[in-house]
Amino acid sequence: MKHYCLLLLLFIFPSYIWANQFAYFLNNTDHKPYRIDLAKKEIARLDSNSNWVFYHRLTTDSTYRPDFMKTAEFTVLQKKNTNRIHIFQECTNQMYVVDLTSFQLERKDDTYYRGDNCSAYRFFRGDVVFSIGGYGFWRSNNHLIYFDKKTKEWEATNSKGQAPEGMYHGFVSFLPEKDMLVSFSNYSTDVSQDYGRLTLDQSIYQFSFFTKTWEKIGEITHPIFKQILEEYTYENRHHLFYTGKYFVFEPSSNKNGIHKYYFVNPRTLEIFEYNDLELKYARIALGASQPLNPSIFKNGPWLLTVLQNPNPNSSDSVLLINFDDLAKNATFIGLLTDLPWYKTDWFYGLILVLLVVVLIFVMKRIKPIRTKKAVNLTLMQEVKLDIDPISLRLLKSILDNQNQGGLAIEEVNQILDLENLAFDTQRYRRSAMINQVNQTLTLLTGEKNSIIRENSDEDRRQKRYKINPNCLELLRRKVSI
Repeated sequence: MKHYCLLLLLFIFPSYIWANQFAYFLNNTDHKPYRIDLAKKEIARLDSNSNWVFYHRLTTDSTYRPDFMKTAEFTVLQKKNTNRIHIFQECTNQMYVVDLTSFQLERKDDTYYRGDNCSAYRFFRGDVVFSIGGYGFWRSNNHLIYFDKKTKEWEATNSKGQAPEGMYHGFVSFLPEKDMLVSFSNYSTDVSQDYGRLTLDQSIYQFSFFTKTWEKIGEITHPIFKQILEEYTYENRHHLFYTGKYFVFEPSSNKNGIHKYYFVNPRTLEIFEYNDLELKYARIALGASQPLNPSIFKNGPWLLTVLQNPNPNSSDSVLLINFDDLAKNATFIGLLTDLPWYKTDWFYGLILVLLVVVLIFVMKRIKPIRTKKAVNLTLMQEVKLDIDPISLRLLKSILDNQNQGGLAIEEVNQILDLENLAFDTQRYRRSAMINQVNQTLTLLTGEKNSIIRENSDEDRRQKRYKINPNCLELLRRKVSI
């Protein structure tokens, strides 16, 4: 009885005990959806009524050993201008190849363990398949690996430089014409750090296959788009896709109102925005497609969606879009590295201009004062030396003896004809006459005292008369005229 019950359960609940075995792809030749059954080894095609119908049987050899996880998901790559489909099982990187010409199914790898390749980015570099990043063993990674056809195993590519800490649900693209990778807005996580919290890195990186070097080339600073990427959640990033020219994604706001798509060119870091004002693509919901039962199929720039509520007036049950063509109608909104207005060069330039204007204004306020002093100095220098002969003789004598320490009191008394007067009278008359000469010279020199009295260098008790150093050269020129 127990055996009969077990057999009954096998027939009634197969979905609970069988692993997923389907890989889906959009053919780049006829643009029709196909489903590969890796267990039954056959291909089905989606018909106009959205039903999967048998298309062709696949042949295998004795080495074919499928090993599917219970919740297996598959990523499919179809290289341009070939009829070969490469199928990768997520989290293990098991690789299967289907030849659509000979309809042969092969497993190419000898992988026997569970890896860290969940949601990795895979691409062709020539004839070699590469995989980078992903999640597994309770952490994200930034490993660049390639499939070695000789060993049938995945091997690591050694590199140097500044690589992203993790590359998980981010934007990653291979640029074959430059032979480099460009990546930005990646998530990273590690259970040993911050309780395994997902961390978003808004830096932009590139990797050169020629030098095997990672380089951080900037930050996402566009004030609007940076916020959009922060709100573009981890769950929504499952539906991000790369056309080979643009990254394409729809924001969470597409759930209501006018549909909007964003395009990012990894070669130029340009951002474009497309608003579906005519609601042509309102029935496309990237987030509604499920990995195990997809309603959306992508290959390069092409996207085909199965319409859930087709127009009764139309026989179309699917909608096919070339997103590279759609991007031509999108509006350029800036670069990933655009700065907020208060951090831009033109803003700093405006601040510099304002500082220059303020400086010029201040200089103009100061200039009249300086000009006035210069005018007064010029007028003083143009005043004629008009003093009496005795005072002029005294001035010349002091100038002639300036380098010898000037004139002694007795020499001044002799020039002023005061030597026969009493001592007090000499002092009074000498002081009055020198004050008169200084007052006369003030207009000429601008100094209150052009003739000064200082202590003798030989005897500090003796006084000598000298010319003020500030007006010495001016008086010498005037006296010599």
